[in-house]
Amino acid sequence: MSGAAQYLASHLDQVLGAERHDVAEHWGDTLAMARSLDQVRRQHERASGRSVAADKIALAVAAFRASGRVANFVELKHVCLGAGTLDAAGLCLLADDALRTQLLALAETVPTARRQVKCFQSLLRCYWAFPRHDEDLAPAAIKGFAALRAWLQRRYAELRDTPARKPTWFATLTHNANLLSPQPCDRYAPALLQGDAAELQLAVDGLSIPGDSWVKEEAVLAQLREAARLDDADWLQVLPPLLDLATGKAGIAVPPALARRCIGLAVQRHARCATPSVHAGLLDAALEVIGNPWLRRAAWDAHVLEADQRPAEHARAMINSWLKQGLIADFFALHGSDPGGRRGAYWQKFDPFIQALWIGLGPAGVATGGAAAESLRRRAKGCLLLYDETMERDNVLILRIGAYLALEFGAAGRPLHLLRWQDLEPLLAKRLSADRGKKYFDLAGLLLTRDALCLEHRDGTTADTKWEQRFDARIRPLVWQGTA
Repeated sequence: MSGAAQYLASHLDQVLGAERHDVAEHWGDTLAMARSLDQVRRQHERASGRSVAADKIALAVAAFRASGRVANFVELKHVCLGAGTLDAAGLCLLADDALRTQLLALAETVPTARRQVKCFQSLLRCYWAFPRHDEDLAPAAIKGFAALRAWLQRRYAELRDTPARKPTWFATLTHNANLLSPQPCDRYAPALLQGDAAELQLAVDGLSIPGDSWVKEEAVLAQLREAARLDDADWLQVLPPLLDLATGKAGIAVPPALARRCIGLAVQRHARCATPSVHAGLLDAALEVIGNPWLRRAAWDAHVLEADQRPAEHARAMINSWLKQGLIADFFALHGSDPGGRRGAYWQKFDPFIQALWIGLGPAGVATGGAAAESLRRRAKGCLLLYDETMERDNVLILRIGAYLALEFGAAGRPLHLLRWQDLEPLLAKRLSADRGKKYFDLAGLLLTRDALCLEHRDGTTADTKWEQRFDARIRPLVWQGTA
């Protein structure tokens, strides 16, 4: 596996790369991609590589939508090419069951085998160009794409078995019929992980797959699936460059929907490690792509799924714990007022009972620089609080633990305030619960809420009377038993 790790570490941005000067350009070559940008935007090319005018395709599709008929064979090919082009509503001709059925019937019954192959090729081009991972895809369009794939699978087998002479690209499809399956790129994944893109590149060249096709994106996902099968040691080796690949930092643009699937796979695999130690890169990628695991619970439940489509709760819980532990540590590191890390360590052990946390920043906290401050502000997105009009300048860590709210200030010497959530002013509770990038709240009003407890961080005179022990004696019954 050392070869895979070495490749991923130093050459990942060259997968599907290396400049070519022939007609079929290599993925990853930004200059080559720029040269063909006009064709890429139109997403439709003839087999020869010459672009088909987008306006002709659009007119043919519009006419077919209106009448369900085509005037001639050329118009039929144009409709086949444009059947997957999305409109503003995320729909396309493929999304219409009746029109799709009519188009596919015309494509396989047009007179002469040669023309049937040409219609198959045009629909194959439509298949490569379909925006499979577009955020705005309507469910009907996704269904239409699946129906097209099934039709292509069936027609490929029928055409393959006919004695008629086939074009050269058909032989390439025969060697790569997996591209017409629900997991089209899994076959290439082992080689891609080892740094070998030759087999996939032959398919791309031989089938004239456009440079912005979903095939490239599926190759990214296939590598994540393949890497997830590795043992723990090899998984940890390949994880950093795979995160770059999944988040679009390795030279390949990854749509948001696909990035969520990739990072979801990575989180699930890491959670299965015998010892799933904190991985800062995975934590940051999960927060960037999917979001805060307690503020964006719905996103996690929708996109990070087990094989049976149930939410992968163990994976979300892992990121949830890492984030809470990290924010608590970063908060106290921001001030340098926690000798020995005692306050941070105390609250970290409450991790399983912390439902949410917020960090209130005074003027100094907003302006503070340094690695700890940057890490805190980046990872605390959605749970940073800025003060309304107030004289308070200290930062505050706010933890919701069961029915209580714990307030720990950054400066040394300030006591812990423990408040009952039900005693908060309704507007204040609403502001805390809101999911917004920046939230303003009334710290002075919060401090006017009657304390359930107010405890000093002061050790007793004997070794067995540390402040942590006193805190436990007062706080644990409230948290574990829920009684005042």
